Amino acid sequence: MNATIEKSGDRYRLVYDEVYATDADDLWQAITDRARLARWMADYSGDLRLGGSWEVASDDDPGTSWGRGTVTACDAPRSFTTTWHATGEDETELVVRLEPAEGGTRLVLEHSGIQSIFYGAGWQTYLERLADDLAGRAVGGEDAWQARFTELSPAWSERFTAL
Repeated sequence: MNATIEKSGDRYRLVYDEVYATDADDLWQAITDRARLARWMADYSGDLRLGGSWEVASDDDPGTSWGRGTVTACDAPRSFTTTWHATGEDETELVVRLEPAEGGTRLVLEHSGIQSIFYGAGWQTYLERLADDLAGRAVGGEDAWQARFTELSPAWSERFTAL
């Protein structure tokens, strides 16, 4: 997975760039349909369309959310922009673009304004789970997510520290 980090003051911008072996419509559904998002990422509620607000449920306490946002731009099935406001953090911006690519569809995910270095391993873990889901492979539950996140975290910590 191709990923870059840029630092500006006390904030970071992460950019992930990966080609998935599927067409744009399927990938769009995988990243915007609540039922499909729940398979590889989390349970979302709300309205995942332009101007809509959303929340993501906590695995530990389904009655609470760990994040929320508002979709501020959408050009289906090519791109969307949303605010991203994780509990206890400042609001950030997430932009996702889909582009035709040899072998499938390129997904470019840009998360700007983040302060936590944990987004590096977190997004990589989620995007790997997306690839597994698209390929029909088992994604695993929260324990599998946590194990992969823990495995990736030291390398991501080094990358952030090097900036």
